[in-house]
Amino acid sequence: MSYHQMQNDLQQSNGRVAEYTKNNLALEQKLLTAHNENQLKDQKMESMKKEDLLKDVTIKSMEDNLTFVKNTNVDLSKRMDDLSLSNKVNVDIMKKLLEEAEMQHLKVLNLSLALQKQDSLNIHLVKRSKKNISEQKVKKSLEKLGFVFY
Repeated sequence: MSYHQMQNDLQQSNGRVAEYTKNNLALEQKLLTAHNENQLKDQKMESMKKEDLLKDVTIKSMEDNLTFVKNTNVDLSKRMDDLSLSNKVNVDIMKKLLEEAEMQHLKVLNLSLALQKQDSLNIHLVKRSKKNISEQKVKKSLEKLGFVFY
């Protein structure tokens, strides 16, 4: 080989080395960019995993709350039924008590009317007997019963 040909080959080789170096630098830049993008994606992935975990915890909490609310509603419904039944029983008892009170009221009213009749009859008898009995006779009768007059 001749010197010129070697010189040409060397220049071509140097040109290829420079081209390869340039390509290598471009590839290294792309690799660095890809690595940075990959890190960003990994960070986003971690962030999304954390969000998913938070959402799972929130969902679990909401499910627990829902279960608690359902159980509470069932308990409240049972209590309402019990109170309703108790109220019905109390209403029946109150009706009976009112009926008994009304019966007692009627008895008292009848007794009151009977006493009024007796009182008016007594007054009538006293007035009648007063005409027939003198005051002296009344005093003697009352003294016999134990009344003392001063």
